[in-house]
Amino acid sequence: MAAYSVARGGQPEKWCAAIIGGEVLVDLLILLVAGPRSFGQFQFSRILLDAVACALLIAVAMRANRMYPLALAAAQIVALIGSIAALLASEGMAQAFWAMTQAPLFIQLALLALGTLAHGMRVARIGPYNCWSPPVARHSQPG
Repeated sequence: MAAYSVARGGQPEKWCAAIIGGEVLVDLLILLVAGPRSFGQFQFSRILLDAVACALLIAVAMRANRMYPLALAAAQIVALIGSIAALLASEGMAQAFWAMTQAPLFIQLALLALGTLAHGMRVARIGPYNCWSPPVARHSQPG
């Protein structure tokens, strides 16, 4: 799904795909270097990955001329909250931790594919359009 967004999407789709894909690749590298991780124990690398991806997706959502990046960022916030919950409560969190940190990825990939599809339909209907929201004009105070 991320490859589809890179191939067919505009800049916001490409950025979102790169953020999600980068998070997955870093997670795989950590798995190869540090070995398998358990959702029964808190993993600092998980909260760090979630926090970085969250900040980046919020940055894209704030600038993109699209609505779906807000949903991607919201799903990442859920993943970050799952990591924070696992940090605060170490016992009995394995299933909830998995659900809150891994399920949003599948939601994000589906939303990214739908957003890229909507982008393609919009380009076909109205032609090329601005991928990013215009910067807000800064008004100076007289005097």
